Amino acid sequence: MRLTKLEMYGFKSFARKTEIVFDDGITAIIGPNGSGKSNIADAVRWVLGEQSAKALRGEKMEDVIFNGTEAKKPLSYGEVSLTFDNYDHELATDFNEVCVTRRIYRSGESEYFINRSSCRRKDIAELFRDTGVGREGYSIIGQGRVEQILSAKSADRRSAFEEAAGVMKFRVRKEEAARKLESTKVNMDRLSDIIKELEERVGPLEEQSAAAREYLKLRDELKEIEINVFLYQYDKLNERINTLNEAIESIGEELKQKEEIEAAIAANCAQEEELERALNTSISQVQAELLKMTTGVEGHAGESKVLSERMEAFMREKEQRQNQLDNNEKRYDELTGQIDEIRKKAEESEAELSAKRTEAAQAAEELNQLSAQAEKKEESLEEQKAALIDAMNRIADARILISRFETMRQGLVAQAENMARNRARTEEKRTELKEEYARAEAEHNKLLSEKEERKRQREAAIQRLNNINQSLKQAREDARRAEQQSEAGKSRLKVLEEMKRAHEGYYASVKNLLRDSERDTALKRRIEGVVAELISVPGEYETAIEMSLGPALQNIVTPDENDAKAVIEHLRRKGYGRATFLPISAMRARMLDQRELNCCRVNGFIGVASELVSFDEKYRGIIENLLGRTVIVSDLDAAIAINRQARASFRIATLKGDIVNPGGSMTGGSVQKREFSIIGREREIEELTRRTAALDREKAQREEEYARLEASLSGAQDALEEAGDALHEKELEIATHAEKLDIIEKYLSEAEEALSAAEEGESQINDDIAGIDARYKAATEDRSTLEQSNTATQADIRAAQQELSSLKAELTECTEREAQCRIALARSEKEAVALKNEHDRLVREEKALAAAIEEERRVISGFAGRFMELSSKLKEIEVSISEERQEVDKLTDRLHTMEEERANRLNTIDELLQRRENVAEEAKELGDRLHKNELGLNRAEMELKSSQDKMWEDYELTYDNALPYRRQIAVTASHIRIDELKKAIRALGDVNIAAIDDYKSVKERYDEMSAQYADLTAAKADLSQLIDELTRTMENEFRRQFEKIQQNFSATFAELFGGGKAELVLSDKNDILNCNIDIIAQPPGKKLQLLSLLSGGERALTAIALLFAILKLKPTAFCILDEIESALDEVNVSTVAQYVQRYSKDTQFIMITHRKGSMEVCNALYGVAMEERGISKVVSARFNG
Repeated sequence: MRLTKLEMYGFKSFARKTEIVFDDGITAIIGPNGSGKSNIADAVRWVLGEQSAKALRGEKMEDVIFNGTEAKKPLSYGEVSLTFDNYDHELATDFNEVCVTRRIYRSGESEYFINRSSCRRKDIAELFRDTGVGREGYSIIGQGRVEQILSAKSADRRSAFEEAAGVMKFRVRKEEAARKLESTKVNMDRLSDIIKELEERVGPLEEQSAAAREYLKLRDELKEIEINVFLYQYDKLNERINTLNEAIESIGEELKQKEEIEAAIAANCAQEEELERALNTSISQVQAELLKMTTGVEGHAGESKVLSERMEAFMREKEQRQNQLDNNEKRYDELTGQIDEIRKKAEESEAELSAKRTEAAQAAEELNQLSAQAEKKEESLEEQKAALIDAMNRIADARILISRFETMRQGLVAQAENMARNRARTEEKRTELKEEYARAEAEHNKLLSEKEERKRQREAAIQRLNNINQSLKQAREDARRAEQQSEAGKSRLKVLEEMKRAHEGYYASVKNLLRDSERDTALKRRIEGVVAELISVPGEYETAIEMSLGPALQNIVTPDENDAKAVIEHLRRKGYGRATFLPISAMRARMLDQRELNCCRVNGFIGVASELVSFDEKYRGIIENLLGRTVIVSDLDAAIAINRQARASFRIATLKGDIVNPGGSMTGGSVQKREFSIIGREREIEELTRRTAALDREKAQREEEYARLEASLSGAQDALEEAGDALHEKELEIATHAEKLDIIEKYLSEAEEALSAAEEGESQINDDIAGIDARYKAATEDRSTLEQSNTATQADIRAAQQELSSLKAELTECTEREAQCRIALARSEKEAVALKNEHDRLVREEKALAAAIEEERRVISGFAGRFMELSSKLKEIEVSISEERQEVDKLTDRLHTMEEERANRLNTIDELLQRRENVAEEAKELGDRLHKNELGLNRAEMELKSSQDKMWEDYELTYDNALPYRRQIAVTASHIRIDELKKAIRALGDVNIAAIDDYKSVKERYDEMSAQYADLTAAKADLSQLIDELTRTMENEFRRQFEKIQQNFSATFAELFGGGKAELVLSDKNDILNCNIDIIAQPPGKKLQLLSLLSGGERALTAIALLFAILKLKPTAFCILDEIESALDEVNVSTVAQYVQRYSKDTQFIMITHRKGSMEVCNALYGVAMEERGISKVVSARFNG
């Protein structure tokens, strides 16, 4: 391992980042006094874990951070890093290079890093353990280290020996084992207290657990009986339900038959109605056929008239065509001459036409360009016109839609009016029914009132009887309870008084002292009492006061200091132990000042503890001393709020016993509820004394009341029977009237439903009208929007037309120019074309006339045949008219017969409807009977449901789940047993079911704590054995290595002094790990003497010899020598320097020096100076010496 680099930033005077690289051999750090060169050694010592600010030449650790100068601000943190080449893995890590860093902030917080990973200071110490490198090692030897060796204190000298001997790791393990042993002893004491407390709880919990198991046994028996009573009642109700179901089924069958008869009649009626509808259809068909035949006759008559007219037209057309034939033949002869004349003129105009065509082509080219522009503008205008037409179409659609909405709204309004009329009729009917119902209801309510009066009379009789029974029962229970509570109170009172007399709960020393004072009058006069007995605390504050006082509850109050001194002497003489005494004459009150009281003004503040307890005025100084600076609050939130405002200057206690101590520490958690509290014992004794006397008086009063109530029980039973008979008669009368009321209510309900349906229909129509109105409005708005858009489009079209007009004006000018050429050409072409066309026309006309002449001749010859055909068809039509008139007469006779049959069918339908109404009335009567039975079934099912609900609420059991509990029972005896079991359960009082589990858990915890105590006892023995083994190992190793250091020291001393002798002496060879190590030296020419008797230079050189002897035994990777030769003369400086040079083959040396002899042997020099005041800097470049 080799030190390669030191980096500093903000450490002492090195304000800027500074890096020093170290090579093998000797490196010197030189500089004038005050330049900060020794700060380099401090930096190495500090980064290796030095915790003493004094060792670093400071008052506190933050002093190592650069504190600023006049020109440079202080830094917020300081940091030092050491880098090692771990090529030989002397350090226990896999890294070949190890960088150790320490950083400190102004807050005092330190951080440690190994290879830039956060770690603990302990990790760095372990990394360098037994390497000689470290805070306790001998790798950094400064003037302070020399002074430690020269010191008379053995402890300052011993650390270097132990580090060299390799026993430091054993000492650390031994100290750790000793700490664990001490912790084990503390844990054993704690467990001993816990086990004692658990022993006090196990007994009472065992008794409560037994009571809880008895309660569970009684509860299970009660559950079984109540389940069987439920099963019995369930079966009885089921039988009743089955009987009612059978009656309902029988009536239902009969009702079904009536409904089938009614359905059959309805089917016949429907069949007749269907036949009647079919007959109506046939009548309609015959009527349609008759109409068709009549229409056919009329049609044929018209056709006959048309044929007659066509025959007359044929004769006229024949005469016209003959005249036309004569004219055509005459025109044909004229055309033949005209054609010859036109052919000659056409040949003359063809030559003139060719010259004018060239002139017209040039003018046309210019015209085409303007025409293209005009054409584009016209296309754009046509698109706008198309958009205008589309908008106009949409406006028309909107108008049609608006018209349709208006029509729909009119229809809906008419429908709403019709529904309103129907609703009015229904409301009239409902009003009549309501009036009838009100009359019936008034009569029914009168009966109900009479029934309620009878019921109240019966209930009053029942209540009176129940009250008497309950009062009897309550009087008996109260007497028994008062007796039990009195006995329990007397029993506890006896226990408390016995505990008070025995001073239970107090420390052994206090208990023995109080017992002695009862026998020794002189001693008793010296003791006022214990604090717990001198104060009275309200029950709600007991926990808070007890936790606040803690052990002070058992402090003993004496009149003055002399009395306290005498009692203390009594304790010492008797060997009772120790106790705390509070002399009245010496104790002074300690109270909160006004500022602190103002801090308490928060929600949850209750009061100052000394003001919440009662005490004799002469003890005020003591109580205010103990509790005057303690505040009681409701909870921890209030405690924390007050503590923050008061800056943790006094104690705060919550009602649950949590404590916020002065300074800010908090104590809290669960508080074990102790059955007997010394602070509340006196209060409980007084309360129990008053309570037992009151309970005895209450028992006597209850027994007198029980005798009086038994006498009035018989009269109450007679009154109950009379009231029950009267109530039964009135219930029968009400049941008869209720059926009538149900019928009226049914009709009224039907009217209400019809009215509700009408109202819903009206509402729906109104919603539809509203919807139509909304859509009408939207369509109107759309139309308006489209019309506005249309107006804008028309304006755009007008603008485009104006642009087109301008362009056309320009086009017109060009057209006129081109037209002059084209007109001339056209005139010639027209003349030529006209001649050609005239020629062609005359030729065509000639051909057409020839064809027309031929056609006319053919048509005239065909007129005779067509005339004969029309005459024949006219005769056929006249025959058809005669036949159709005969068929119309037959259909008329058939229609009369069918109408007579329809009248007969309607009479049959009326008879069937009457029969159906009679059957429906009979079915209604059966339905009423069915409803009555269903009501009875419903009541039985409700009773069954109530019984099932109770079983579920009490035991979460259904009938099927309860069946496994079934057994034969006597119902009356079961009810008696249920009462007995409930009484027995009440007799147990407040049963703590949790005591079963609590007893189990406390017993288990008691066993567990006992086992842990045994484990700790074994661990204590193991740790003691380990400490003994480590002590033996340390002694053997230290003795062996000490002898080697002794030999090395003798040799090194002789070499440095040039003779003489020296030795190391253990003051107690039987305790070599703790005894003093003395240094005896005899420089040449002097006698053997202790180190303290040598001169300053001799002492320094002797100490250096010892340090080199240690290095010879166990060389370190590096060694920093911080001006160790300052007390030597030049000759000895050279001697030490040569000795360092000899050891530099195995150890890397960094010498902080300003002596020439030391500089001469160095391989490299670094200079340190202060170019700026207060800021150190390595100013020279490194060079080889």
